[in-house]
Amino acid sequence: MPRRALPWLLLAACGARSPLGVGDAPSSSAGSSDGGPVMDAAPDVLAEAAPSCVLGDMSTWHVERYRDMGDYERAAVAVSGAPWVALKVKGGNVILASLGLDPTKGIVFVDRIEIPSSPVYPVALDVDDRRLVLLTTSGINWNGDVELWRIDRLSGAVAHTPVGQPPTDPAFTASTAIGLAGDDIVLAYARLAGTQGTIELRDDTLQVLQSMQIADVSFTAARASPSAIDIYAGADNRVRAEAGMLGQLPVDPAWPVIGGLNGFLVETGDQIRMTNGTQVWSAAWPDTQISPPAIVRTGLGSAAFSLETELTPVVGHVTAAGLQWLSIQSAPGAPGTGEGLLPVIEPGRLGVFYLGLEIPSPQQPLRYFGLSCP
Repeated sequence: MPRRALPWLLLAACGARSPLGVGDAPSSSAGSSDGGPVMDAAPDVLAEAAPSCVLGDMSTWHVERYRDMGDYERAAVAVSGAPWVALKVKGGNVILASLGLDPTKGIVFVDRIEIPSSPVYPVALDVDDRRLVLLTTSGINWNGDVELWRIDRLSGAVAHTPVGQPPTDPAFTASTAIGLAGDDIVLAYARLAGTQGTIELRDDTLQVLQSMQIADVSFTAARASPSAIDIYAGADNRVRAEAGMLGQLPVDPAWPVIGGLNGFLVETGDQIRMTNGTQVWSAAWPDTQISPPAIVRTGLGSAAFSLETELTPVVGHVTAAGLQWLSIQSAPGAPGTGEGLLPVIEPGRLGVFYLGLEIPSPQQPLRYFGLSCP
């Protein structure tokens, strides 16, 4: 049986997400704040492709690789399934970007917002049509003081407030989760050295409406519906935020949830599986080590999710044969290692955005790898 180890800490330069799952503007622009996107020699075809690719046979699809000129220290991804990420620019502020792909431009920021005076590290993010909310830590490795931020998408106004009881011991590591439940914000946080964590419901002005202690210190946020967020705390607790209230719901401890979106759940046990009601798709572990959360996005009447293995992300996707894995294929100048952000699932395209680990270079740009079938 695979070893269910979670890698504690990759090098800070890797931008690896936390082992316990801590780990969508005013203007539109392409690329990062320090340069536009470039392609690794255009959409890259590694092998002779068939004259016309077959949707049911991905070996006939074309390989795409894109690289952005940015250099990012940490990232968080929206729970809502929208392609928004929070990126900490090396030596700069946090930027919020909606990611897209253009065959001629490569990776593009469909929308982009820079948070002024934000020398912090994003660890959890969510978005709706009015605002973006995120949790940050003052230390790069999910450590230090935790803050809650709200950014208005129309006016650009920024509000933020401390979370918990600062000052905190920076030797402790934070586990966090966040989600937008209707007009409210639900967040969870804990110190991994402790024995319990806190789940809070806050209003749109960031004031606490309800708070509960939970006997666990690892959290995964999953959108249950447009107005409801589930916070999974370890294998034994599920707290739903909906209609201005927090309430506990049953959970199957045999299959801990590590990600979810609108009915689709990603669960882990002796296999990795994705479920949707009574439908179940299973596969062997893609590696002996994984780092939740699984980031789920829906499309094509189905769903796909990205999941971090020991040093690189994979994409779990459904085929007629069940759950299968898409792994990044490295190439000269295009390594396959790094921190996975979010999958792409759309007509004729399946892939993943990730922060590339470019050894021996210390730079960590935004990258994309995927397969396309025009």
